[in-house]
Amino acid sequence: MLSANAFSRLLVLGSIAILGLTNAAHADWRKEMGQFRIGVASPRVAELPPADVEKLKSAYSKALDMPVDLVVLPDIPALVDAQATERVDYAVDTAAAYAAAYASCECVEPLVAPVGTDGSLGIRSILLLRPGIGDEDMKGVRIALPAEAAKAASLGPVSAYMVSGQNTDAVRETFINAGSLENAEKLFVAGKADGFFGWVPSSGDDKAPSGGTLARLKKQGLKAGSYRIAWESSLLRYGPHAVRSNLAPEAKLILRRFLVSLSTQDPEVYDLLDRVHGGGFVAVGPHDYRMPQKMLSAITGQKAEL
Repeated sequence: MLSANAFSRLLVLGSIAILGLTNAAHADWRKEMGQFRIGVASPRVAELPPADVEKLKSAYSKALDMPVDLVVLPDIPALVDAQATERVDYAVDTAAAYAAAYASCECVEPLVAPVGTDGSLGIRSILLLRPGIGDEDMKGVRIALPAEAAKAASLGPVSAYMVSGQNTDAVRETFINAGSLENAEKLFVAGKADGFFGWVPSSGDDKAPSGGTLARLKKQGLKAGSYRIAWESSLLRYGPHAVRSNLAPEAKLILRRFLVSLSTQDPEVYDLLDRVHGGGFVAVGPHDYRMPQKMLSAITGQKAEL
């Protein structure tokens, strides 16, 4: 039987061994990676002056305690490919880019997502129609789209419409290519379209839609009684900052804490990283991006029919 002193000594030695293993694991992922690669699609962060890019890299490097490289990709498809082929460890994604990357490899996961200055977490697509048009008879109704039906700007709202169980068959032959959302609004205001897809900011539990397209119509002098919201999508979150799923858990934790606190801890760096939303970041998970994944499935499954 071990004496009390021998047993205590054994506990101490065991603790030292465990701590040694923990410290080794702590250091191994950094050593194995060499540098942390952040992927961005041009122009976003890439258009910043070199000095600001260095500030941004330095902030990530300090948080992770390792070298950081900024990998600039020419466009969103290139960013998606870089994620799917593990040429970047982290990416500033759009919601659609994240969905595409996940569909390609199931090897990415969202860490945080932006919040708007108004507290919004994302947007909802809406279909606005003139009051006299009923949902049951949409055949021949002229719906203005911001681009051709097969282009990304239109696939978003149309796919969200399809995901919610709505049928595009009745109206797809009378889709109008307005060229932009602004032009779609103008066609509607001028009476040259019976409806169009717009958007409103959303916090997820909104009682009544406001802002976004509705605010723009009000500025153009269109009264609320001259249109109705015929359909509203589920919340589509703002695009996440996503990482490789096999990134070390400690690295994920460090990054999430760094980003969630960034707007208050280092407002200057936060403004460099996100110049659009302004409300900081919140932690998110894969469940928050089911909607864009469903939308992508609707697009890839029925794109030819649109």
